[in-house]
Amino acid sequence: MRPQRFQLSLAVAGLLVAACGSQAKAPSPTAAPTAAPFTTSAFSVRIPTGWTNETSNQHEIAQLNSNGTVLLLIETSPPGRAIANVNDVKANINVVLARQPVAADQFGQYLASVAASGASNLSVPASFALGGETGMYITYDLDVSGTPGASQDMVVNHDGETYDIVLNTSKFAFPDQLPALHRLLASWRWS
Repeated sequence: MRPQRFQLSLAVAGLLVAACGSQAKAPSPTAAPTAAPFTTSAFSVRIPTGWTNETSNQHEIAQLNSNGTVLLLIETSPPGRAIANVNDVKANINVVLARQPVAADQFGQYLASVAASGASNLSVPASFALGGETGMYITYDLDVSGTPGASQDMVVNHDGETYDIVLNTSKFAFPDQLPALHRLLASWRWS
């Protein structure tokens, strides 16, 4: 069982889902990367405009309850529309190096394990490509203290390691913030 990965308000919400049960689209390979570069020993990306790099903020990292080593954590504020009890979740995109590699034929089970943390409305796992590697992703809903949440969770293997890439936000903001994940993935380059 994987631990929950979420925060509220100033903490980040670990929620995955396409709004109202609709399926989220796979990352767009044509999305134009923007903003600041970020590089690790494994990959480089461009942080989308409007998102803040919190990778060195140990307080924010600790809020993720990740199942591995956090390699990247970026956050953005809610979109600013006033809707009661849905606009109080700060969004995050995080990239985690899993503690143990996950075999590609186990990706579906690994992704579905979020149900044990209360996630619902899990989509059917679908394939995506990232820098020449094939992975799988799902979307799901996970309420956080009464705020409906949505997430897209993606796993991919590279050089014998498993990378878990997650967008966590409110269900309300998910459609507006999913393009930032696509821009980040379009800029992805393995080192």
